[in-house]
This record gives sequence, C-alpha cells and structure tokens, in this order.
Amino acid sequence: MPKVNSYAPAWLCRPSPGASLFTSASIKSPAQGLENGSKSSAPTAATRTIAKRGNEVFAVVDNEIRWSNLARVKDQWQQQARQKKSPAEPAKTQADASEIPTYRVLAVPVYGLIKQILPSPNGAFLAIVTEHTVHIAVLPDSSHLSSTDTSPIRLKTYQLGPTTHVIPEAPVVSALWHPLGLHTNLGGCIVTITADAAVRVWELDRNNHWSFDQPTLAVDLRKLVDGSSSDQDFAPSGFGKSKGFSADIIDMEVASACFAGNGNEKEDAWAPMTLWVAMRPGDLYALCPLLPSKWQAPSTTIPSLSSAIVPKLAALDDAAEDLEEQLIASRQQYDWLREIDEQEPLDAPSDSGNIQGADVFTRPANPSAIPRLQGPFRFETGDELDDLDLCDIHVIAARLNVEDLMMGEDEELAADSIEQDKLSATVICLSSGNGRIHICLELDGVEGQWLPKAKKNSFRTPLSEASDLVLVESLDTIKTNGVESVAWPVFTRDVHSRYSFFVTTATNVVSFSMSDWVQRLEAELQAEDPSGSGFRLQVICSGNVAQRERILQVSDTEITVQKDQLAASLVFYDYDLGYVLLTYNSSNPYAAVMDSPEDSFSSVLDAHLSEQRTPRTGSPNIPPRRAPYQVPAILYANSPLDSFVDKHVPHRQRHTLKEQVRLSPATLDLVTTAHRVLSAHTNALERAASDLFRRCERLQGEMKDQLKQLSDVAERIKGVTSEVGEDGTRKEGSRNGEALDKRLQAAQDRQADLINRYDALRKKVLNSGGRPLSEKEKAWAAEVNTLSESIDEKSKSEERENLTQRLENVKQLALDLMAETKSISAKSVSPVPGHPSSPGAAQPKVPQRLQRQRVADAMRMVERESAVIDAITSRLERLNTSF
Repeated sequence: MPKVNSYAPAWLCRPSPGASLFTSASIKSPAQGLENGSKSSAPTAATRTIAKRGNEVFAVVDNEIRWSNLARVKDQWQQQARQKKSPAEPAKTQADASEIPTYRVLAVPVYGLIKQILPSPNGAFLAIVTEHTVHIAVLPDSSHLSSTDTSPIRLKTYQLGPTTHVIPEAPVVSALWHPLGLHTNLGGCIVTITADAAVRVWELDRNNHWSFDQPTLAVDLRKLVDGSSSDQDFAPSGFGKSKGFSADIIDMEVASACFAGNGNEKEDAWAPMTLWVAMRPGDLYALCPLLPSKWQAPSTTIPSLSSAIVPKLAALDDAAEDLEEQLIASRQQYDWLREIDEQEPLDAPSDSGNIQGADVFTRPANPSAIPRLQGPFRFETGDELDDLDLCDIHVIAARLNVEDLMMGEDEELAADSIEQDKLSATVICLSSGNGRIHICLELDGVEGQWLPKAKKNSFRTPLSEASDLVLVESLDTIKTNGVESVAWPVFTRDVHSRYSFFVTTATNVVSFSMSDWVQRLEAELQAEDPSGSGFRLQVICSGNVAQRERILQVSDTEITVQKDQLAASLVFYDYDLGYVLLTYNSSNPYAAVMDSPEDSFSSVLDAHLSEQRTPRTGSPNIPPRRAPYQVPAILYANSPLDSFVDKHVPHRQRHTLKEQVRLSPATLDLVTTAHRVLSAHTNALERAASDLFRRCERLQGEMKDQLKQLSDVAERIKGVTSEVGEDGTRKEGSRNGEALDKRLQAAQDRQADLINRYDALRKKVLNSGGRPLSEKEKAWAAEVNTLSESIDEKSKSEERENLTQRLENVKQLALDLMAETKSISAKSVSPVPGHPSSPGAAQPKVPQRLQRQRVADAMRMVERESAVIDAITSRLERLNTSF
C-alpha cells in the first residue's frame, strides 16, 4: 500500500502560479449552482478531464484544454522562492522566470461539454470526447508548447464520424486507443463505444480524410448477441435508420469498456485483443479477438498462441464425439493462427509509441473479422436488487503461461521470466454508482471465438452462453448521501503494481492493493500437492482480499457547486516529481505525495530509529498527519449580485428599479429571488469562515498542549541530578552541569552512531542490486551447481578416484608429448650418414626462424598442459578440503 508522505505541495497551492492551472477563471458561487442544478442531470459516463504525456499534463477547465509541464512549474516555484530569500539575485533571471507562462491554452473547435481527453500512446494525438461527438487533435511537440508566448495555440482537429457520433440517443461512453494498433505521427487506431452497444474501430490516417469519416469495423452488440452466423449483417443502424425493437435495449445499456491488456509480453496473448464491455444492469460481455486491419504482435504472442492452440486441438481430435463443438471451435482458432503464420511480417513504423520487437501483421479474414460475443458474465452479490448500476470496469489480465511456452527449452529461462506479482487468472474490478467496488475472478479464460458460416450447420452452440464469475470481495468507498449519491467512481491504474489501483469518486480518492493476496492465491493454485486445496482456497478468498486506504478527501466546505466532482486521478512517477497522485475540481487541485516501493525499506528503518530515539514512557502524543489548509473557493468566487439583474430581472421590468419601490407581486418575486441567491452565497461564506474559526481553535489547543509538554520536559530537566546520597537516593535540587553535559554528549554520540549505522545499511541495500549476471557467469554458476549436486555422501570415493585417474592420464599425456618433442628436436639437429642433412650431402638448410617457431609452439603446448594439470590439482585440493 502506498504511504502518504504529504499532501498538495506548495507549488500547486494558492498563491503559487501552479494553482492557476486547475482553477477556473470565474469560480461559480453556490447560488449559481442552485440556479443550474435543476437543469443538470446525473452523470452518464466517466469524467476523465485530466491526462498526461510524460511530465506534461492536460486539464479541462472552463471547457478549455490547458497544457503545462509540472516539472517546469515546480522549478519556477523553487526559483521564485530562492529569489525571495536572496533579493540580490540578478534581475535577468527574475525576468526570465516571470515571462514563462504557467500554462498554455489549446484552442479546439469543440462546442459541447468535454467529458474525456485521451492522449495516444505515442503522444501525437489527443482524443477529445463530448457527450455525442469525438474529435482527434494533433498535439504539437513539447518544445513548441514551452515557448514564452501566452496566446492560445489553435490545434489541427479532425471530427471522428461526423455522421455517426452525433446521434442524441447514442452518447459516447468510452473511447480507447487500441493497445495493438499502429500508432505513428500520421495516425493511430481508436475504438469508440456508445451507450446503444455499438463498437467501432477507427484506423486513422492524416493523409486519408476518409479514415475519419467511416470506421473500418463496426459491430452492434445487440445484434451480435442473437447472431447465429458470421454471414449476417451486424453493422449498427446508421443516421436516420429505424433501429426497431429489441428486448436487450435496457439490459445492454453500456456503462464502460476497457481492454484486458496493454500489449505487455508477460501477459496472456489473448488479453490485449479482448474488449470487455460492462452494462449498467450488471452483465459483462467480451469480444475476442477485436483487431484492426493492421496490428502489431509482441514477440511472445504468436509462440504462446501456438503452444496453447496446437496441443488443445491434438487432444480434442482423440476425444469423444460429445466434444465436437469444442473441436470445431479449436479448429477455428487453428485456421486463424495458420493464416497469421503464413504471412510475412510487414515493415513496422519507426515512430515511437509502438511495442518494441513487435511484428506487424494483417488481420486474418477467416473465420471472420467480427468475433463472437462471449457472455453474459455474471456474479451473485446476495442483494435483492438485480440492477447493480455499474459505472466503470478495470480488467487485470492473467499472466503468460511460461511453462507451456518454454516447454522443451531451458528451464532456467522460464524460471527467470516468472514474476511473483502475477496471477494465472483474470481479475475484473467493477464500480457501481453507490461507491461499491466488486472484485471478481474469471478462471476459465477468454479465448478467440467466432460464429460459424451459414452453410455449416454442425456448429450449433448457444447464441449467448452465461458464465459465472467468482465474486471474492465487495468494498465500499463512499457514503450514499449528499453529493456523493451521484458519484461516478472511476479506476486509475497504479504505476508500480498491476494489482494496485485507485478509485476516484466525487469527493475522495481511495487506494486498493491486492498484491499480497495475489501472491498467496497463485502459490495455492500452482501447488503440486492438491490435497486440501479447496479448503485453503476458501480460507484465502473468504479473508481480506484488497487492502483499502483513503488517499484524498474533499471536505464539504471545499465544494462550491453541487455535482462538482473530482476528475479521474493521475499517477506520476518521475525523478523530478516523485510518486504523486493528482486530481482536481473546478475550485482547487488536490495531490498526494506518496512513498515509492524503493523507499519502503528506508521508511521502515526511519520508523524503527524514531522509535529508538523517542522515549517509551511519557512520550508526547503526536497529532495525526492531515492535509494543509486549502482556502475555500467561495472566497474567490464572484458575487452573485454582480450579475443578478442580467439573470433574474426581465428586461421589461428593469426600468422599475430606478423608480420608487411599489408593493406588487413582481416586487415580491424580485425580493424573494434576491434573498434566495444572497442567502446561498452568504451561507457558503459563513461555512468557510466557521471552518477557518474551528481550525484556528484547534490550532490554539494543539499549541497549548505542546507548550504544556514543553513545560513538563523543562520540569523534568530541572529535577535531573547527578549527586546520589549515602542511602542511594538522589538529592533534590542539586544539579551538576558537568554531569548534564556528559549525558548530553553521550546521547549525541549514540545518535551519531545510529545515523552512521543507518547510512551504512542504506548504502549496502542500495548497492546490493548491482548489475545482472552475464552469460559466462550464469554458465559458471550452472557448472558449479552441477558439480556440487553430482557429489554426494555415497559417491565421494568414486568421484575422487575418477578425478585422480584423470589427473594421472593428463600427466602421462604431458610426459609423452614432452618426450616426443625432444625426439623430434634431436632428429632435426643430429646428422645421419647418407641422409640429405649430413654434412657430406647437399641439403637444403632449414631457416633458423622456422626452427625457433617450432620450438616455441612445443613450449606453449607444454605450458598449456602444465596449466591444466595445476587447475585440476587445485580443484582436487578444494574438494578434499570440502570433504
């Protein structure tokens, strides 16, 4: 679980310039919120009006998109703080810091209320989603946005589906960048899902404007759920066409959608091509595989699919006839995979944003481009109401089955590839409108399925098979009253663990972590001994599954307008910013600086040392850490009386305001309206003032407690004495300054010793990571392990005899080689009568250089054998020592 170190940093709070990035130019008064409250309705989709691109942040404020670099904002604030402390700093530096704007406005031709903004994986595009329209904006480079110009930047924008996403009856619920799509500076792949269960895949290309007008693949889930053949028309009804009656209109109202994976090489191969769709009543559906016409496959996708499909097909071929339907479904997967294997990988684009080492393929045409709709997936909550009112979905893909993938390969490689924070089952997290989070398990796994051809009547599976999910835990995050009753909880992924996430509601942010539970569950699922596994699994699932901790909480006094909920939070993890969670509403930004997992060990040591330094008896009570005081936005809000006449007085009655007041129904209505507007504004001011008053009173009480503790400590210091009487008791009122100095010096020395020990342990822990082992080091370690395993208590004598015999053979071989070398050298030097080399015969002379070279070769051979003998001798000595 992340530990909150501090809340909103100073460079994001008023009066620092960073606060203006998320603050509305004209903050609404509560009276204006009451005026517009009757017109506003409950939220119909997630509010994701904040996004990031590295250290850059995009936020929607006053329906305009603002851009800023948080690292630069922090640096500017630090520079200004240094300037205030040292006014002698050069004026040029001060001018440069003041000229750089805090944020830039990105002007886009979007006239509806912006609900979501989604940057593409490579950061080249920004999807802007309103309730009924979708726009794709081309994002400039960060260097262009960081200029000193303060004027708004007008972005090149394309409207996505100008005749498709304009229907009032079909609002856009989710827009997702496909994790396996090709994302370049010229285009990308985005998937849109509307409330009427229509899924559309758009493959964008700036050089082809038609790609923004028509999707490459469109599926109506209400038609697909009743489909019986892949030859049917599953395209959603277009603009102006009658949709007719469907029994699934209410049951298949889409709440949210997400992909199960993000293209990671260590997750299930089917996950990044599986689209999960959550319906408002509580049903879940899955589309697998949902791919664009050109898609990228990670390096482990094709091998893992082959290792799963081919053995399954071979096993079903030998099975009984009652598994014929599964056999035909497996053959469909095999045909689909075979078409991919027969393709030659296309040239991958060099632009950033694509998966490294991935191959680009064309989507197979057989069995069909439209997959079969799998589901509905359901779970039992135990409540009487069947309508769960789902809001958002978060799917954590199962881990890659490394054992099947690496079968027949090096086992050590497979062991190194497995991580502890992985689970061989899919985890599905759902949020409902009342703030409850449901955590479910999908144990069977979702694989690619397609409908049969019309001419083949043998494959007759049910049109939509219901499947049960395992509900492991349901947790509440908010209270169902007041403003929070209309909350739309939204999930945010954590950057450190796949099984940790954050949930943002209207007034708080809660952190959930399942890492410990996942490790215990996976250890039980992979246990070799299955005896008693059912009981142990029941105990594991019946206990606490997720650790829950509230990270941020917005008080009622900080909410100016009803239904002014927090935007979906962002998580930054950077060297400049640290581990920061960031969100905002129209009045204030909210942030929490948390402990990263790398600092967890240091925090434990700090806590341990602080316990040692703090005395156990009579220790002062430290007040709990709380967020710093945020100035209520009502103090910055515009007075409602400034625009009272324009909003509440008709034009035909404005001239009466300059005349004498007359008692009439119109005057009574005017006074009543003014009283209602003014009372709402003054009530908010009174609440803000009373909250500040209570904080001041609490601060006074805490200061009194601290002063009392200081006086108690002073009295204890006065009573300290070093003189002891003859009876062993200390004398009252007698103090020795020298003894006090000695005790103080001893305490300081002990403190310095503890600090040195802590620094040494910290350096040792930081340096323990080191670089990974090289291939030669791994091979040497494997050889040592093999040698150590081969020597046991029974074969010590045999191994010793074997090594001794090898040593004798090597020595004999060395002696033979030396004798042969000497004989050859003697023959080449001594004259032989009648031989051409004799003095009386004419013979060619052997060059002296060649003779020296041969002698040198022989000596090197002798030295090499001697080194081998020495190495074997030293190894035998070590073995004898170990015996």
